[in-house]
Amino acid sequence: MKTILIPVDFSEGSLHSCKYAMKLTGNQKVTFHLFHIYNDQIMVPDSGLPEAMDTEVFFNSDIVLALKEQAELQLAEIEQQVKKLIKASGQDILVTSSLQGGDPQWEITETCKELQPDMVIMGTRGHGKKGFLEGSMAKKIMAKAHVPVLAIPESYSGFRLKNIMFPTGFNKLDIHVLEQIFKLFAHIPFKMHVCHFVLNTKKQETDLLVEELEKAFENEHQEGKIEFSVIEATDKNEALKTFTENNNIDMVAFLAEKKNIIKQLFSSHQIHKKDFFRLELPMLAMHE
Repeated sequence: MKTILIPVDFSEGSLHSCKYAMKLTGNQKVTFHLFHIYNDQIMVPDSGLPEAMDTEVFFNSDIVLALKEQAELQLAEIEQQVKKLIKASGQDILVTSSLQGGDPQWEITETCKELQPDMVIMGTRGHGKKGFLEGSMAKKIMAKAHVPVLAIPESYSGFRLKNIMFPTGFNKLDIHVLEQIFKLFAHIPFKMHVCHFVLNTKKQETDLLVEELEKAFENEHQEGKIEFSVIEATDKNEALKTFTENNNIDMVAFLAEKKNIIKQLFSSHQIHKKDFFRLELPMLAMHE
């Protein structure tokens, strides 16, 4: 990895994402680009207008300017915090930053096109908590960005990357995506757990599809770097929870598709983004 884009909203989750990124990059020489999006569409009532027009709202440039200036100060502050952490760690990481007014989803995806980072790492907060790093916004960015997006839940503490789960729906791009994950984390010794959960169908129906994946990663399988599982289950959420706990899963990786971020990871059933968010684990969205 050479460049990591880290969206920040100055919350504790933002700093946690930076710390996670430091652990993830290890001794690699990389650039962290901190990116903040402020609201540049502030609309306020103008009480100076005739009474009949008091309910109208108008763009207020003074408030937007104040928000931008405040964001610049906060961005400079978190940049200095990250630089101090990096200096203390002895890592070879360059830190740059920028901010932009607008819609977070649009600005982050556009910045990905311009900057071409190897990965986006962003924190996520629970439902109902304000800020552009709240869960629903993170899901949208994971679906729209054309680069790998790693979302770190606010509740996730510490760092370890020894076991990655890759739920498969036997998409034709799975082999390519798995190869990209191995390349992305080539500097980290980890084990990939490729799994398919069978609901209300016979396990044998998926065995041939699993064999195709096994053949594609025969060397990695022999070296113990990857294993394949077909799991019969009646409850998808319980099956996910049990699998992650039994295999000490540290991260969930999946193929983000255009219409539905995860499709048919279960036979005759779909598993959705919310099912993975419930696991409270870092989630890596890969793209075509």
